[in-house]
Parts: sequence; structure tokens; C-alpha cells
Amino acid sequence: MSFFSNFPKLFYAFNLKTESPKAVTNIFSRFKVRSQVLNNAYSFYKYQLADGDTPDIVAYKQYGDPSYHWIICYVNDIMDAQFEFPLTQPALERKMLKQYDLTSIGEAYSTIHHYELEVEDTLAIVNGATTVTTNNYIITLDQYSYTTNTLSTVAVNTPTTQVYHFHANNADPSSANTATLTQKSTYKQVMVYDHEYRLNEEKREIKLLKPQYIQPLVFELETILNG
Repeated sequence: MSFFSNFPKLFYAFNLKTESPKAVTNIFSRFKVRSQVLNNAYSFYKYQLADGDTPDIVAYKQYGDPSYHWIICYVNDIMDAQFEFPLTQPALERKMLKQYDLTSIGEAYSTIHHYELEVEDTLAIVNGATTVTTNNYIITLDQYSYTTNTLSTVAVNTPTTQVYHFHANNADPSSANTATLTQKSTYKQVMVYDHEYRLNEEKREIKLLKPQYIQPLVFELETILNG
């Protein structure tokens, strides 16, 4: 089924003085499917987009029918696959050059987009597991100190480490040590290339409706549009 095959028609003419109105598909119609299928996480599976994938290509790969391209866009809330699907490497680099007014891709590697504070926490529990978590925060290098009432610029790519100990009785530092948290903080430059590449890669994972739920969704769409 073509995505627009069941859409309502309307009569339209570019110039009513020179031509008669013709029946055309109203592609601006909007609908919302209240299907239990779409509200069930078990109805979907994750899919990693490859370079060159388009909704119709993915539909053919996964469903054997490129006309189901609209389902992929609908369940992922994609309005414009040209820009919401990951770009190929050449297309991504052309986008960088145009968006940032660069003369060469080398500038994308050397131009700072923003700064981030990377915080790596290593929690080691005595006689237990060790877990490492990393978080990144967009920041400015200029830090204001309320203690000295001054503005200073922090160093880039220079890690600082702080260690915190947790005790059986935190009110008593001499009690048994139960865990140690090592926190490493690093201020980093994020270049234009790295920023845009990261955003592009974040688009690769989409969700796909399991094949057995395709026909129920199609039937519900036809019911809505023909009702």
C-alpha cells in the first residue's frame, strides 16, 4: 500500500481563470493511530542504519516491500528523512563546510564548537563490584569563584582527581571503609567535526515495527482515512 493511496482528495487549480480544478491527494492531512501495538514496547526492535539507507531501502530489507517506507517514518516520528537519517561521510562533510562557512574539512578538525566537562566516576565497593560512569556537560572555560570574587579560566585537557571514602559510619571517619569514589574531571575542547559526527551517529539507531504488526497497522490506517 502506498502511503498516500488512502488519503482524502481535494479539488485544486493553480489558476482558476485558465484551468479547471483537478482532484489531487491532500498530502497535508494528518492522522493519529491509537493502536495498542504502537504503545507496546515489545512490538518493536532496534535497527542500526547504514550509510545510504533510506526509508524505502530499509522497508525492502526488513519487510520485503519498499512501499512500507511510511511505517518507518511514522513510528520514528520522522518528517524529512533526507535530514533526519544519518548522512554519508561525503554528505556530512559538505554539510559542515556549508553550515560553518569553512573552506576545507581540515578547518572542521581545528575549529572549536564548544567545551565540555567530562566527569568519570569510579565507584569501588569493598568486597564488591567496581563501576565506572562517564558524563559530559557543556560548559564555558571561564569559572567564577565566589570565594575570591574573581573570574578565572580553567585548563584544558588537564585531568584533576578527587577521592572520596565512604565509611560504615560516615560520622566517624575511623570506622570501616565500605566504598571509594574516584572522580576524574577533565575540561575538553569539542571540535566542529567531532560534534557533527556525533550528532550524525546518534541518528543511526531507529526502531522498527515487527513484521507481524504491519497488517493491523495498515488496516487501522485505512479505517481512519476512509472513515
